[in-house]
Amino acid sequence: MNLNRRQFIVLSGAALASLTLPFRCLAAERGTVPVLLYHDISNQHRDPYTIAPSLFAAQLEWLHQQGYRVVTVSEACAAPQDETGRLAVISFDDGYASFINYALPLCKAYSFSATIAVIGNLVGKYMEREGRRPMLSWDEYRYLSAECSIEIACHTFGLHSMAALGKPTVSALAADLFRFQQIIEHELGKKASVLAWPYGVYRPDWVDVARQAGFTYLLTSNEGLLGPGTDWLAIPRLAINNKLDLISFQQYLGED
Repeated sequence: MNLNRRQFIVLSGAALASLTLPFRCLAAERGTVPVLLYHDISNQHRDPYTIAPSLFAAQLEWLHQQGYRVVTVSEACAAPQDETGRLAVISFDDGYASFINYALPLCKAYSFSATIAVIGNLVGKYMEREGRRPMLSWDEYRYLSAECSIEIACHTFGLHSMAALGKPTVSALAADLFRFQQIIEHELGKKASVLAWPYGVYRPDWVDVARQAGFTYLLTSNEGLLGPGTDWLAIPRLAINNKLDLISFQQYLGED
């Protein structure tokens, strides 16, 4: 039997689904939007921050087949309430170079957008996480922003570690976020409107600091769906990794 690429993806996802374990289902209500949280895409790593390329491709193919319109965080928040029923958001934290290899071709094929939250002091460098993982460069972010409708967000400039997040005073956090905004405006010609808190760690007084730094939408790691009553300063997300096969992924999004 000859299969094209998309048929292979669907069948591969079905095979993975045969191994499904029960997973929590978030009941999708009218007007809610799943904001999916990804990090790295790789066959080499199996940590909680990584998803295999084949599984990621199967998930995006399923979103496409189900008629989801995948938009950026800013677009989802600005969408009219009656338009949000088949919207989804794909967000990536950290800024791994694997986005170019695996996510971008699929986003182009399906006309999907995405939001990437960037660690400012690691742009063009490496993340030390079970080996050296290359990160996207400013040249690549310029291309993604200008040519591919990819929204570039902030993941702090230099506070992406549990140790660093335990220490910053309000003034230190403010300096970090303002530094990020200065650099991204210099590199891309505009400031970021979206901030994703590293590891989902933040305090109420940090929210005011983020607003003063020019951020309108704050992404958390709290589990939930974006809806009409969601506070834009505490947007929940659904963390996606290799623990979710295709059926569990559908259930997680509240689909039958």
